[in-house]
Amino acid sequence: MIKKHINSVTPGMVLGKPIYGENYEILLKKGVELTQGYIERLKARGYACIYIEDKDTEDIVINDPISDKIRLMATKDILKTYKVTQASISDIEADTSESVMRSINTPKVKRTFQESQAFKQLVTDIDSFLDEIMGQDILSGLNSIKTVDNYTFEHSIDAAIISLIIAKKLYLDKKKLKQIAIGEFLHDIGKIFIDINLLNKPGKLTPEEFDKIKQHTSFGYELLKDIDAIGYVSAHIPYQHHERQDGKGYPRGLLGNNKIDKGEITYVEHDKMIMGAEIAAVADFYDACISDRPYRKGMTPDVVYDLIRNGAGTQFNKELVNCFLSVMPKYPVGSEVKVTQGMYKDFTGVVAFIDVSHMTRPRVKLLNDDKKNKIKPIEIDLSREASYEIQCI
Repeated sequence: MIKKHINSVTPGMVLGKPIYGENYEILLKKGVELTQGYIERLKARGYACIYIEDKDTEDIVINDPISDKIRLMATKDILKTYKVTQASISDIEADTSESVMRSINTPKVKRTFQESQAFKQLVTDIDSFLDEIMGQDILSGLNSIKTVDNYTFEHSIDAAIISLIIAKKLYLDKKKLKQIAIGEFLHDIGKIFIDINLLNKPGKLTPEEFDKIKQHTSFGYELLKDIDAIGYVSAHIPYQHHERQDGKGYPRGLLGNNKIDKGEITYVEHDKMIMGAEIAAVADFYDACISDRPYRKGMTPDVVYDLIRNGAGTQFNKELVNCFLSVMPKYPVGSEVKVTQGMYKDFTGVVAFIDVSHMTRPRVKLLNDDKKNKIKPIEIDLSREASYEIQCI
């Protein structure tokens, strides 16, 4: 299987993973032969990448860290929780951040959120989500297919997966993992209080517009802060996931100490980030950057990998970055890549296998020559061939 950008998909290709609609009904089943009509409709719906099965890549297994069943369950839980909460604010008129804060803290909004069956189901279903994550030690990649309509929900799931794999590596207990998961599922819920047209603006934001969007962190915290059932950390992940180690983040300019907090996910000092949020900051950044957004194309995984590595110590907790780099490959399985140095320079292919002891040096299957002509597949193992370098395309 191979992950291909929708612009490089052609009629006759076979779909490798099912495509779901806005309400997570199946639009196209796995194994469907794609027609030009299907491709155009997928483009119109905002699908940037899809998975393709073919003879040359049939031996490449792209393992999702969670099953389709659990992913659908969790994504629907988030979707329903957002919708219920949005319905409770539909008749509220608030044009300043102060008036939004007052509205969030009204009994109607608080009660609607906390007592909704959707939110209660989300908290209950977290256990099934965690049970599947507990069997994972590394990520071969993230396999969700995002559109403008489902971005918030799929992004919340993928950010939770990354966070939990990091947290599991730190040997945090299940209670702490559950708080992190709930916090990640709802880390962007404050955005429901911000104009959707501003969130999806295709052009560059003005400083005033960006200030409005930054308020989603405080809005999310205000909504979650009094819910004893989910805990302190779950509320502070939405609040702090855009803070930085050097104090240049928002909304409060908190500091980090670039250390792993020895099995804890909170700090005593009130001017420092909690570790649960430091984990979330890395996870949120990675998945947001590799995803297509209305205002920019997604970056390739290898570029984002390097941004996080280079941001260690200033933007991200240095010790947590080291942990992230030990569980996330630079070139995910199924990614299209090009050889940039070595005998097969400018040949293209797909990442076929990740060796956990060589996370940045995968095995690659080359499928096209430097003139883009299809060739008999050639396998190269970068862990044994030091002369080769690749990049995602």
